[in-house]
Amino acid sequence: MTRFFHYNAAIGLAEIVCRLPLVFTVGYLARSVGTEIFGNWALVLAFQVFVVGVAGLGLSSSLSRFVPASNSQEAAGSLRFAFVATLAPLFALGTLAVLFRAPIGQLLGVKADLYWLIPLAVLLASGSVTDGLLDAYFKARMTVGRQIIFVISRTFVEVLAVGWVFVLTPPFLKGPMSLLTAYVASVVIAKMLIYPWILVGMGGGRILPDQIRRRELLFYGLPMVPSVLAFWLVSQSDRLVFSHFVSKSELGVYAFGASLAAYMVFLGYAVYPLLLPAASKLHDEGNNAAVSFLFKDAQNVFVHLWGGAMACLALWSHQLIIWTGGHAFAGAAPIFLILCFASGLEQLMGIYQYIFHLVKRTDLILWLNLAYAGTMVVALAIVGATSDISWAPWAVLSATIIFNFVRYAVALKYLSIPVAQTLSAKIAAVAILTVILARYTADWSEILRVGVTILVTICFATYVLKRKANSATSVVSWT
Repeated sequence: MTRFFHYNAAIGLAEIVCRLPLVFTVGYLARSVGTEIFGNWALVLAFQVFVVGVAGLGLSSSLSRFVPASNSQEAAGSLRFAFVATLAPLFALGTLAVLFRAPIGQLLGVKADLYWLIPLAVLLASGSVTDGLLDAYFKARMTVGRQIIFVISRTFVEVLAVGWVFVLTPPFLKGPMSLLTAYVASVVIAKMLIYPWILVGMGGGRILPDQIRRRELLFYGLPMVPSVLAFWLVSQSDRLVFSHFVSKSELGVYAFGASLAAYMVFLGYAVYPLLLPAASKLHDEGNNAAVSFLFKDAQNVFVHLWGGAMACLALWSHQLIIWTGGHAFAGAAPIFLILCFASGLEQLMGIYQYIFHLVKRTDLILWLNLAYAGTMVVALAIVGATSDISWAPWAVLSATIIFNFVRYAVALKYLSIPVAQTLSAKIAAVAILTVILARYTADWSEILRVGVTILVTICFATYVLKRKANSATSVVSWT
């Protein structure tokens, strides 16, 4: 288990470092196309996430659950089967997107002259499906070196595509349609050229698993698809709902703030990258005491990392929006900060969804996410009909708080892993610190902001690193 903490820390650091450039790539894309086009692009990306949820067949969850206990040949064969199995739904959805791009575009609220972006969303989704399978596979095998190379490669592809299309901008690319088409093509082609090399020497996998294992992988993964789609509605409902209430320019400003806030999810990836595979192994061995320790320790590390991140973002949210998207997106700053808090809370409490994986009751994830989606859509629709889009992040935060309380209560009925007694107080402290810094530091000079940011970063980073070091030693007594 000591090796687990070392591997977890290495992957977590790589996730944070390699994700930072993506904040600026999405900003440069938004700045290049403007608020109105970015509002339409946000709806296309919402469709792309939907396609990933359907075409992925839940096989990334299957790999996370079954690969840790497999030998190298079986694991590689399972990955190969996952790749082959996802080709058919990707092709089918791509065909439907071409044939029915206009009705889909109308349903999403996309501008008519951008309907051809709908099929491109499926092409972009093919790369995202591959990302999900490789991420689950490398983490399940605890191949830290390859996982880090994979994360670096994924970031390199994004930076390369944005740099070539939106910074260098070849003269034959004119207009937002051609720019976005070239961007999608660049991302997919680069992944096709780079990713196979990361898998060289990973146990072969030329032979597909036997029929029993294939059925096992599919039967575990397929029930996850409705759950994934329900969570898709949760994560994209703000854009989908408000596309029918506000202008695309207003939606673009909101979507930019939401897009940047979505990168908060990588704090969770940094702390929890190997949590599910390790917890699955311990639970299968009957060592629930160690599972409880892993959960509580991960949450304790995350809440401090989240607190430090929120403090820094409260100091720099307005400047970050201007530096990345430009002054046209300045209104996204408060939206960004509120959604960052909501995302952090979801990451903090989201590990309780792992309990349903451990006890193999993934059907509960579906029903809980459906309730979550319903709550979110109703809250956003009320705001859209009665107020303006500035209230949307508050609706998202309210629905997030309600859902996480309910999911936690249900999870405890299947595996008793209560949160630490001090966790609620720490969440409240993060909220209060964020409000104070956001409200009372607007007139601070940049020198003062930098000084406070450095101080906050040192304090929180020192605590997190010490906590991880202590965890690596303490867990031995549980295993």
